[in-house]
Amino acid sequence: MTVDFSRLRVLIVDDQMLVRTLVAQALRTMGVAPENLSQAVDGSFAKRTLEAKPIDIVLCDVQMEPMNGLDVLKDLRCGRTNNPPNLPFVFLSGHPEKSNIVIAAQLHADGFIIKPPKPADMEKTLRLALTRPRPDIDPFSYYKIATGTAFDRHVFGELVAQASLLLDEDNKPVQRLRLDAVKPGSRLARDLYNKTGQLLLLRGSEITRTQLRVLRQFPDRFGVGEIDISCELDDIITPPPTV
Repeated sequence: MTVDFSRLRVLIVDDQMLVRTLVAQALRTMGVAPENLSQAVDGSFAKRTLEAKPIDIVLCDVQMEPMNGLDVLKDLRCGRTNNPPNLPFVFLSGHPEKSNIVIAAQLHADGFIIKPPKPADMEKTLRLALTRPRPDIDPFSYYKIATGTAFDRHVFGELVAQASLLLDEDNKPVQRLRLDAVKPGSRLARDLYNKTGQLLLLRGSEITRTQLRVLRQFPDRFGVGEIDISCELDDIITPPPTV
């Protein structure tokens, strides 16, 4: 499988302007069009970019605050952006720590490029990342992989726990809806399990557009036909009739 660098859409994420400049120069030398290069100065900006435009591959620094590169990858793999969860993702790192390498592997990262980046190493790593088999599109299997950051504990732990408590305190009504009637951003009123009893999402979590799409596209794998969501009385809708 060949790689057409001229059409490749790349997101470069690094808090150092020099690194972003060197990576962008190397990519242009490979044939990547300047208009297909996007840059982000931190993880939060990278998330917004992944939500706003289609990307073919991400080159991302590891050490950033408060959302580091592992957080960006987990967010992507969990289907919390508008790009495919199995998008190719390569880390930029000066000295990758063993613990980061282990977590990156669990999140199905596609490799590391040592900083400062060498054009030959970059091209080799990118070709491998873009031609290797992609992991299954399963945005539910990465939630339990902890990156060890305060951001991860807050987003995937504290916020969900707080939302779950509020469901009880506010005594919000619950409605069971078919998948095609559930809106992205709906909050789960009960834990969501697949057909084998494996936990997919905790009560209090918001279900994303990508997650809903995957559940609809792969009914044989997940076996989820209906979801219990929390809603205000004014938001309760009549589900579409069963055919």
